[in-house]
Amino acid sequence: MAKFKFESVKFEQIMSDYATIREVTIPDAVSLNARLLCVELARRTQPFGEEQTSGTIRVKNDIGKIIKNTEQLDEYADRVGSQRIKARLKVLIKSGRFDIVETILRNIGFLNKWTGMEVIGATKMKSVHNEARNKTTGRTKSRGSKLFISSVSEQETYISEVQKRVGISKGGWADCATQLKKVNKGGLLAGFPTWVKKAMKSGSGKVQDMTGDIKNPRVFLTNNVPWASNVIPESEQANATAVVVVKMRNQMNQILKKRQKTLVET
Repeated sequence: MAKFKFESVKFEQIMSDYATIREVTIPDAVSLNARLLCVELARRTQPFGEEQTSGTIRVKNDIGKIIKNTEQLDEYADRVGSQRIKARLKVLIKSGRFDIVETILRNIGFLNKWTGMEVIGATKMKSVHNEARNKTTGRTKSRGSKLFISSVSEQETYISEVQKRVGISKGGWADCATQLKKVNKGGLLAGFPTWVKKAMKSGSGKVQDMTGDIKNPRVFLTNNVPWASNVIPESEQANATAVVVVKMRNQMNQILKKRQKTLVET
């Protein structure tokens, strides 16, 4: 879960100027820019990049560090110097005699980086993967405690299931945007990539709208996705706010230039 507060007091002068130039109330200005903030927070939430493939590829690579398939095990056999042992390993892998494969690999020192080798099925993949993940970043270690082996089909199925979650944390900010007051003509989800909008889950974001507070109109944005706070560093949250302020200034400059041009023409 990640929570963010956007308030007028923190940006009192620029918010007042923005509201005047845009010809809206300060509460509406808060709502407008809270939506912009949702877009920026989503952009700075992992996986980074405008395309979903950046996240799905990372998922595949991360799982591949921990769980190898039988084809990869066969490739490991190719690294063995002895042609006789290599040929025997390939026959054993093909016939599914992984107990003997483990013994041979252990005897030749190939398993020194691991505590052993274990063949796992679909039911154990999730626990093996989660055990190898960093609790803060969600990224996996460079390798598992054991050399975990699965069938090609079961590994691909598990990877596909995990890839479906890519973008859910970004979607939490998109869900927040849909709950904000619509002030201008544009859609509330403008600026969010299509794949993020598809990944958005109802209830993944929460908005506490306190723009009715005359002294301090503000909005609380909460990304309810459990791991959201792990995939958007505090530095990126600060950057998101800074970008919104810059966008506010740019919008004001554009409006003023347009009005000045209109005055000159008339």
